[in-house]
Amino acid sequence: MSQNSLSINHGLMHKVNCSLILSSLRKHPSQTRAKLAKHTGLTRSTISNLIDELIEKNFIHEVGYEPSSGGRRGILLELNPEGGSAIAVKINASSVQCALSNLVGDILWHKLVPLTSTEVDVVLPIAEQLIQEAMTENSEQLDILGIAVGVTGLVSADGVVVYSKNLNWKHVDLHATWEDCFKVPVTVDNDVSLAAFGENHYGRATNERHFIYVEIGYGTGAGIILDGQLFRGPTGHAGEVGYIIFNLLDADGQVQSTTWEEMTNIPRLKAVVADLIDQGITTRLQRDALSFDKIIKAARDNDPVASQAMRQLTRNVGIGLANLVNIFDISTFVLGGELGTQYEPYLDTLNDALSQHLISAPADGVTVRISNLKPDAVLMGAIAQVFDEILREPSLNVNL
Repeated sequence: MSQNSLSINHGLMHKVNCSLILSSLRKHPSQTRAKLAKHTGLTRSTISNLIDELIEKNFIHEVGYEPSSGGRRGILLELNPEGGSAIAVKINASSVQCALSNLVGDILWHKLVPLTSTEVDVVLPIAEQLIQEAMTENSEQLDILGIAVGVTGLVSADGVVVYSKNLNWKHVDLHATWEDCFKVPVTVDNDVSLAAFGENHYGRATNERHFIYVEIGYGTGAGIILDGQLFRGPTGHAGEVGYIIFNLLDADGQVQSTTWEEMTNIPRLKAVVADLIDQGITTRLQRDALSFDKIIKAARDNDPVASQAMRQLTRNVGIGLANLVNIFDISTFVLGGELGTQYEPYLDTLNDALSQHLISAPADGVTVRISNLKPDAVLMGAIAQVFDEILREPSLNVNL
């Protein structure tokens, strides 16, 4: 073997070993050097040398001593919040959001700008201005390790928004454009896939190896975690569950086909509310002044029309989740999105509809949780993606 090959192999092994340590500390904070050696399989001498290097580079720091057990107490190690920062961006039909985070996922800055148009020439300057604001807010205090972007729609493996129905975008190359503009690594992914990633790292599914995150807003989609990994499919488009077909009987008894998205999204909620008002049901809502926020507020106040509309959509959500249980044999779900996070008071209705459409109920039942990640599950997933690239394979972005 040539000297160059030996050098390359040694350098690669060094980076892999650093990655093992960083990944272990992310999953299990506050470890001693001895515990790290046990968890990673590395020798004590290797651990000691690499820890010193990672401390010097500010990726980890010492935080005190482990509790006394009679012998010499080991020094506890954790990821250093000041070891780097990430910028997260979320783009959907209603707004652009941007957040700045430190290495452990603490939000340092966040801003949301509502959209009046989804035209590319309108949205991109807004997003770019927000990214620039995040960089200014950072003031070079922490190294920016990357930018991760979550966009509604189909996104290719190389960061191109292939098609977004809700944004009306086709072939928008955010990855290349923004890497050239901001001179840091940029990743672009489907927003719901990132939300699932965020729930798995920071949210309601941190201990789950198999679960599905379902986002319900103006669209409906899913991020699927199988054996602890985000399932993307061969082309990266897995999770478009909003296109599950629903067959309905119309007023003439004829079968009409629609989609799960069209039966569960915000436009559907508004349409159901309008129909119930037309039926003469008492409500404080005004048909010609309906908005999502007004409907949700009315539902919280037990308005008859708003509550009935929410229950109707809840049943549709439960039927769709039953399909996912039957297809994937997964029994844990997290609901997110503008509308998905409003279903907490209706979980009994949802579970009833779900159970009625299962082929076979899982032994431990089906668990449905409501996302509570702040400021947003997609943003937290984007942050997790930046740091996952570093902690899992630091050679991609960082000179270790």
